[in-house]
Amino acid sequence: MSLNVDDEIQWLTETILPEILKNGRLVDNYSESELNTFKVGSIAINIIGVEEAFMLTQCYRATINFEYAGEQQMRKFVVKKTPKIPKEAYDETQFGDLFYNEISFYTEILPILQKLSNGNFAAPKYYYSENKPMSAILILGDFGEDGWSVTKKRFGLSLEHARIAVKFLGRFHGFGYALKINQRERFDQLTSQFRDSRYAAESIGADWDLSMKTAIKRAGLATRTYQPEVDKDFIKKFQQLTCSYLGFGRQRVAPKEPLAILCHGDFLRNNVAYKYDTDSSGNPLEIMMFDYQTMRLSSPMIDLTVFLAVSVLADVRYKNFDSLFDDYCNALFASFKENSQQPLPEFLNRENLLKEYVLYLPFSLSISASFLMFLVDPPAITLEDMLNSVIPEEEIIQRNMTQGGEIVDREIAHQMLEMFELSRLHNVQIDEGIDNSDWVDSAIF
Repeated sequence: MSLNVDDEIQWLTETILPEILKNGRLVDNYSESELNTFKVGSIAINIIGVEEAFMLTQCYRATINFEYAGEQQMRKFVVKKTPKIPKEAYDETQFGDLFYNEISFYTEILPILQKLSNGNFAAPKYYYSENKPMSAILILGDFGEDGWSVTKKRFGLSLEHARIAVKFLGRFHGFGYALKINQRERFDQLTSQFRDSRYAAESIGADWDLSMKTAIKRAGLATRTYQPEVDKDFIKKFQQLTCSYLGFGRQRVAPKEPLAILCHGDFLRNNVAYKYDTDSSGNPLEIMMFDYQTMRLSSPMIDLTVFLAVSVLADVRYKNFDSLFDDYCNALFASFKENSQQPLPEFLNRENLLKEYVLYLPFSLSISASFLMFLVDPPAITLEDMLNSVIPEEEIIQRNMTQGGEIVDREIAHQMLEMFELSRLHNVQIDEGIDNSDWVDSAIF
């Protein structure tokens, strides 16, 4: 079921644009006395499809032409809306919490970050939002107007793209640590607003549970096929550790001191945009984050491991891991010193961060095993249709075992190998800090 463009144009014209005008965000010189001069002209809508990004929400770009106070003006929006799905699926997806986090970011957190960073924190402009029991909306400026764009590749980013991303992430986390040490009350104010948008539910639907367990099984089988040198007991430990989506996820992302910091929570290609050199070389110069629905207080490694697992393939990640990790650490350390004017605290060193990285590899591999297939081979139907469909168990298993084909199998197998090697090299037990006694026997091998 796709969006009805005519309905969206009517909704924007009659409901949303007058509201954005009145809240003072549509024009800089709004005056109530000029309200009757506002006239909406043409509206062009371009739906953002799965060929650009696989998303939980329905998104489109809207180019708005209007007249105000005798002047012709234009605005470009990105409109994000929840799909029309049954309440059970809506609650299971936690759309209410996802939009709460993102709305809070733009209305409360971003202004603070902009002030503390002297206006140097790049983010889309906020126009409008609402969050109701069965529907949520967020309207932002189209950052394409300012020269930002998502990569044409949905996965397998180049080394140059990866370097810019990890350096930015290091600066972001370093800024957070500086804020945490110098302004602890402000830091707590920022992070206390987040809602757990993934693991707060008491249970998940049977289809989702089966999908996750099957993805974990696929990772094990792929490893035995393409990376047979990985110890079988290690593979089994990974599967027993991660086969409970809620149990493992809830424990792993829980904030633990002293490394707990402000995290994006879903830092990957779908949620970043680049600026490029104008010389046609295609070289990326800058990067910014968007889509703040999964913001949380957690280990910085939830951001770094997920980005390198889902957005970068082994031929880049494995060959350049040490230099990429150094890029991240050096950016983090420099950002902390610059923003805090203090020496690095004892806990914030490369060795501790590297061990933390290894500890979070089961988390990133479980995400990669269940999500990379949608990037490699996007489904032909919308998420709305998927969530409104009744899919037989056999079809769920078949999809999660085969979608994306050999590309996915080889990649998740290599991620298992990397985790195995790093775990041994740095003497890190991947199940450290996790009590999986409640689900250890539910893994599908």
